[in-house]
Amino acid sequence: MRNLAVSLCAPLLLLACGGSASLEPPLTESVDALRAALEARDFEALWALTDQDTRKNLLAALEEADRARAMVPSVWAEGDRGAASAALGSALAIAIGPNDDKRGPRLLAATLDPAVLAFNEGTVEGFAPRDVTVEPGPPRRAIVATAAGERLTFVEEGGQWKSLLVRDQVLETAFMKSLIAHARKTNALADERQKVWQASLDPKTPQGSYNLARAAQDRKPPDVDMIFALLDEDGRKTLVDILDGARTAQKQIQQRTAKAVRREAYRAAGLLQLVDTTTDRELFRRWATSPDFKPLLAATDPAASLEGDLETGSVAVVTASGARIPMRRDTDSFWRLAGLRESLTTALLPRSADNDAPKAP
Repeated sequence: MRNLAVSLCAPLLLLACGGSASLEPPLTESVDALRAALEARDFEALWALTDQDTRKNLLAALEEADRARAMVPSVWAEGDRGAASAALGSALAIAIGPNDDKRGPRLLAATLDPAVLAFNEGTVEGFAPRDVTVEPGPPRRAIVATAAGERLTFVEEGGQWKSLLVRDQVLETAFMKSLIAHARKTNALADERQKVWQASLDPKTPQGSYNLARAAQDRKPPDVDMIFALLDEDGRKTLVDILDGARTAQKQIQQRTAKAVRREAYRAAGLLQLVDTTTDRELFRRWATSPDFKPLLAATDPAASLEGDLETGSVAVVTASGARIPMRRDTDSFWRLAGLRESLTTALLPRSADNDAPKAP
């Protein structure tokens, strides 16, 4: 070790003939600060002395584990959820608490035993540098072999020497590696399930019906028959109500208007198209293939989540852009587009000053 230290030592570090080493002041300060933090069990100071990559990787691992634990109910069978949560660090999560700026020090308090380093009769003596090796980098690394037989590794960051102790004693432990591996596996399964969920074309799921509807609306020209089939019962009833209102208005005009001029009277009342329409499907098709057609879906980007309780039969598909598409499960167990009465009425009810025009259903 001593010969290797001599061969790799940088000019800034002077090795004495007897094998003792003289540390450059910034490295001396970091070694002393590390010793003091461990002696005092000062985990905040120890976290501050830790290199940036280790801190970033540890916090990222904790966030990944947090997400994975939240995914357990959707990924693992009920009988496996307890073991899965334990493997994903549920006990550690309780110990380290919320994801705030003190989470790193709390993690060290829960996982790092300062006694892993040897303390001789005098702590200072135990940390006295015996041999020093500096690797030129970049970034520069220094390995300090102490009189107590420890090897302390430091990396230079912005002119300061940061300790890799936490990397070696926490991040690269079997426990942390296992936690990270379980989290990545669970999150990968969750991501795959989400992709399958998003791509569903099953009309017995809200997102499946939404996907059918958005594909139909995005076609050029729109697939009118598919859109009509995906209107919920209230949407189709709205069309029937508009036609019924038109029939009532038609009869009122007939009672006071000669047959020869009735069509002109229907036109003046805005009823002509409704009078010539016999079914709700036909009414919808006439409108959906006209220049006046306005898309029923507020957005057609991929579904991201559901808002509401499936058991109630009424939810909203929330898209990636944040749009909400109301969906309702009809009596045939198919999910369909809901909440369209107002927009259909606005689009299809005749606009006329004539009192014989049908009223909003």
